[in-house]
Amino acid sequence: MKVTYVLRAMVPSLDSLFPARDSLTAARCANAAGLVCHQYVYRREPLRLRGEGNRLFIDTDLSFRAQLGVLGGARVASCGYAPESMRRSVLSMSTALYWRRDWRIGAQDSRLAATLLDPCKVTVLGVDARLSMQSILDRQLTTFAAQADTTIPQVADFRPLADSLWRSFLEPTALDSLSSLWLVLDPESVRVTPFEGNGVNITTTLVLYARPRVVAGAKPAVRARPLPALALGTAPSEFSVPVTVELPFAEMARRATQLLSEETRNETVKVDTVFVRGVGDTVLVDLAVSGALRGRLQLASRPRWDAAARELRLDDLDWTLQSRGALSRVKATLATPLVAIAVRRATGGGKLPLGAQLDSARAELLLKLNGALAPGVVMGSSVRDVQITEVTTTSSGIVVRARLTGQSGVWIQ
Repeated sequence: MKVTYVLRAMVPSLDSLFPARDSLTAARCANAAGLVCHQYVYRREPLRLRGEGNRLFIDTDLSFRAQLGVLGGARVASCGYAPESMRRSVLSMSTALYWRRDWRIGAQDSRLAATLLDPCKVTVLGVDARLSMQSILDRQLTTFAAQADTTIPQVADFRPLADSLWRSFLEPTALDSLSSLWLVLDPESVRVTPFEGNGVNITTTLVLYARPRVVAGAKPAVRARPLPALALGTAPSEFSVPVTVELPFAEMARRATQLLSEETRNETVKVDTVFVRGVGDTVLVDLAVSGALRGRLQLASRPRWDAAARELRLDDLDWTLQSRGALSRVKATLATPLVAIAVRRATGGGKLPLGAQLDSARAELLLKLNGALAPGVVMGSSVRDVQITEVTTTSSGIVVRARLTGQSGVWIQ
């Protein structure tokens, strides 16, 4: 998740640290050589912030005027007073940005420069007012730099954002109106990348490592976990979310039992209970039957993904040789089509529309990754592709693995 921090968000806090205007009046005049003193007035323009690499640059233009006088109030000479224009100077500061352990932006290695662009010579007594003005601005800039290094971590605190995302990812999300399917992201850790300036913004990337999956049944229990400690890492150009869709055999068996017991109630072969299990790449459906035939019958199918229809298919469901022989021996062939049809009905006609479930997973993921997180903090994301990577079976269910790829970003302004 790319995080963009708009640098103008820092301006009000930093701007308040550097007086926009300042002056030294006769009453506060610093004594120089016992009889002579300097007076000055400056006016500062708004701060300009830009990012380059890992450094934050803060610049401003400053206009000033100065005069030289003697104690008692008589002005001997001056520069920058009418009809002359005020003299110009440029103040610059740069500092290296880094991640602090408390999820704040830290500032270090500050570099300062106050450059007076115009001469401000007052020739009486051979005094150059620029020298005094340079000293004044150097002190002002040094004070500002120290205050800025303290203020930047206070105004650039990423912990509330990271903690909010972490807690939202811990919470399971219902994928259907019946709350029978749940998207579980199960986050494990978070990594961040170093800051990178690109003019008016600085960017970083939050990489969430999780084990997302879709599960059926009651809402999964949530184990509260605090936001992990901050650690540096690398980031891909787009996010990749592997999603595992689990179709428990127990739920399939329950539905099949309900359907088949009703369907075969008045038939010569009655289905009492259905058991579903996986063996290798095959799904086995065992039927506990009574009536003309007592014991178990078995059907088998190899699940496959139909990319065009976006469905998991069990459309080759058929009796095993042993079960076909058992039905033949007791002359119960008329019941066979009914049983097969009911089994297919229990599995959605032999078609499980996982495409719709994956669409729900994508939609719910986008809900988590879009919208306002806080005043001035907006998240926007898109999912470019949903790809099925594997269909397999386990002892407890059918497992479909998919991968969602896209891009996500947060803007702080």
